[in-house]
Amino acid sequence: MASEIVVGIDFGTTYSGVSWAVNAGTKTVRLINDWPDPVNPVANSEKVPTAISYENGLPHSFGYNVPPVGRGLRWFKLLLDPKHSYARTREAITSRKQIDNLHKTPEDVASDYLRMIWSYTKEDISRVKGDGWESLYLLKIVLTVPAIWTPAARDRTKRVAEMAGIPGEIHLVTEPEAAALAVLKDRNDEDDANLKTGDAFVVCDAGGGTVDLISYKVSGVDPLRIEECAVGDDKSKQKMMREFEAAVKRSYAGDNKDYSVDLQGVDDDLAEGIDDDTITLKANSVKTIFDIVINKISHLVDKQVEESKDNDVDAILLVGGFGANKYLHNRLKLSNKSQNIQVLQVNGAWSSICRGATLWGLENSTRRDAGASKTVASRLARYSYGHCWNVIFDPSIHRIEDRVVGMDGVIRATNQMNWVIKKGDRIEENRLISVPCCGILGRVGFRSVMKGGAETSGVELLYCADDEPPAGKGTSVKPLCSVSWEIEHAKLYAERSQKGANGTKFTSPKFELRVLLGGAAIQFSVYYKGEEVAHTKAKYKEEFVTSFTV
Repeated sequence: MASEIVVGIDFGTTYSGVSWAVNAGTKTVRLINDWPDPVNPVANSEKVPTAISYENGLPHSFGYNVPPVGRGLRWFKLLLDPKHSYARTREAITSRKQIDNLHKTPEDVASDYLRMIWSYTKEDISRVKGDGWESLYLLKIVLTVPAIWTPAARDRTKRVAEMAGIPGEIHLVTEPEAAALAVLKDRNDEDDANLKTGDAFVVCDAGGGTVDLISYKVSGVDPLRIEECAVGDDKSKQKMMREFEAAVKRSYAGDNKDYSVDLQGVDDDLAEGIDDDTITLKANSVKTIFDIVINKISHLVDKQVEESKDNDVDAILLVGGFGANKYLHNRLKLSNKSQNIQVLQVNGAWSSICRGATLWGLENSTRRDAGASKTVASRLARYSYGHCWNVIFDPSIHRIEDRVVGMDGVIRATNQMNWVIKKGDRIEENRLISVPCCGILGRVGFRSVMKGGAETSGVELLYCADDEPPAGKGTSVKPLCSVSWEIEHAKLYAERSQKGANGTKFTSPKFELRVLLGGAAIQFSVYYKGEEVAHTKAKYKEEFVTSFTV
């Protein structure tokens, strides 16, 4: 059997990172840290700017090779989720205009960028494994997505990676889960590790443009097993951080020092403080900017700790580029001192997401060691999920406007909800959900069977953010996605027909929609009389603007 290489790609808003490992032997994760940089050719950087430039409509350069000012495209990742509020920020709108001027789509630009990232990744693997590695190894790609992204945006991200020509299996994992996996594994591997069963952590991923938080409780230490212990407030996580990148963001410590920022290619403007391609930021201005951002982060962390109140939080782990900032660390440490909660900055915080993506791929491989368990044992459902069905009408319960008479003459109540997952339910990895579906079809005749005909059927899945979802389809119940499938008439021919109240013959075949829940992806299959008749994809509703991270 061929060996496997797992590649983790953190496709970030402002910076991206890549790591990889061979799924055999020591399974050492290698982080790419020598991205091409014309200014500092020997620099060591764990990430590369999510930036791309074009010449004559064709991709020209990416990353550090794109000048910080000019026609380079940035922030285009946000446009993969166009219905989200952060796609309407100033930076995203500017990027959208630039993309339109190139007569391209955000998907085109994202795939061009990932194609260049992938090309450099292949070079890195070649330097270690030799030029013929692609014929020797199978590939598994793990791409990270924000936890707050819609299912439609996640599906679009995966398609963008396929458009980029990235081969092999492509899987999705949420960014905070990947970061938590890397950070907690690193801590558990330390010589002085004191993780114990029952410890609870809040992982705060403060990155380039967003803040995301997730809480875990340690359910085992040898091997390490963790389970999500708080649902959290995804709406508050949608707020954007407009911090500046480069050295100031991570090095500012709340002191009275002025900071200089290099602006290559910008004309001098002494009135604006720009001299010799450099702008000086006064200490009081920098502190004002940081205080605005950090106050928001502190509020989000407080809410996450409150959500975890049933599991006493022992520590807050800071990851992401901004997570390495001293001032952020000191402010959070001060605000959590009275609760005896430690605030810890971890090694490799900036690269934790891409390293965690590779670790996730190794753990979720069919080639993992026999008996090996996955670190993330379970998650919590952030919403209730279900579908509408008709039930026998009860005038003491149901609204008169929901009263319908079926083809069989039975009076039923329509628009009633069957919730297959409730908000707060614990969801184990690869949990299989069964959704019963009943179709009302005309009688299938022998002639249609001989012609090879087929019937189309389907179901709409819905979600609700209420702590207690309603029994009926009210205003708080929103569409998630629709799933449709075809079934051959030959399979339905033996279905017993019934005569309706109006004399019309019909059949009501019963289907089972099986929904397989993964870390950041959903798979659908349809069964009829115990036999799989379709493996189908969902058509997501664009208006779904919250997380489907179960």
